Order: sequence, then structure tokens, then C-alpha cells
Amino acid sequence: MARPRTLDLLITLPWLAAAILLLSFTRLKDARHPWHWGLLGSIGICFSIGCLARTSVVLGERAQRNGGEVNKEPKRP
Repeated sequence: MARPRTLDLLITLPWLAAAILLLSFTRLKDARHPWHWGLLGSIGICFSIGCLARTSVVLGERAQRNGGEVNKEPKRP
């Protein structure tokens, strides 16, 4: 069963948000705003949410293919 395109978009959104925040951080770094360092935490959080979303979807797909067992080798067609 193929993954819906909307799910692919939802997985990608946190990484896009992290990229936008990184661009904002690099712009504000030169402007000497004292609060721009707070963006680093937001960047890390968005990136890790994207990684967790991707990992959970991949593990869920693997479990579906293998009948509920994640640690088993994937079935070869």
C-alpha cells in the first residue's frame, strides 16, 4: 500500500520550518538581536520532530509489511 501524498507533506513540514528558521537565524545574527539565539532551540525542535515523524512512518510501514514485527527483515517480492 502506497503512502498518501498528504502524509509525505506532513512529514516534510517540520524540516521546512527548521530551514526557514535557520535562514531567519542567519539574517538576524548579523543584526545583533539578543533573542535570535532562541531560534536555535526552535530549529533543533523542528528538525527532531521531522526525524521522529519520518522514523515512525517508516517503522509503521515495515511492521505492516512484516505482519506486525518491526525487527524482522523485510519480505522480498
